[in-house]
Amino acid sequence: MDELYTLTSEKIKNVSYETKSNTDSDDPYKQHFREFDYGIDIKDNIIIIHDEIQMGLLADFVSKVRLLKKITPELKVITILLNSGGGDVVETLAIIDYIRTQTDIKFNIVCRGIAMSAAALLLAAGTGVRTASKHSKIMVHQLSTFASGKLSDVKSNAKFADQLEDECNTLMGEFTKKPKEWWTSNQQSDLFLSSKEALELGIIDKII
Repeated sequence: MDELYTLTSEKIKNVSYETKSNTDSDDPYKQHFREFDYGIDIKDNIIIIHDEIQMGLLADFVSKVRLLKKITPELKVITILLNSGGGDVVETLAIIDYIRTQTDIKFNIVCRGIAMSAAALLLAAGTGVRTASKHSKIMVHQLSTFASGKLSDVKSNAKFADQLEDECNTLMGEFTKKPKEWWTSNQQSDLFLSSKEALELGIIDKII
């Protein structure tokens, strides 16, 4: 992977994306463009986020952004292709913080499939154009948590969960057309939204 950082923009332009029958030794760049394996499209500056959002995604995401910036120094827009049922809220918040500190780059987010729970928050947090395909499904809900053990630990976990939920609702109030209080009161149960409803609420800017 380190070798990718040594490739110049000129070399990138000369790489063929056509399927060939040659071996890896005949094509020294082939190993660098296994895009589906790495979840990145270097040609069109796309980062793919799919499946569950888990611990470690932030490091992976930051590495891909840095790679795209190395290859294209004048890069202004990165597109996140999102299809996720959600996952780790803390990891999602960390990714959002990173996205919103990259003031030199706009992050478009395209939902194709689902953006649920933490993924819906990530979709709303896009700093560029936020879009969803016509039949995509978006869902927001109250934070889920499970704690067992000493009573003091259970109380501590409950307090932490309340803090996280408050942060999420605050951000939804910032990113959408509805205030924090609306999100607090309307996601006590799973709130499933069509692309049209997500557009009306301001989670996305456009249906594609």
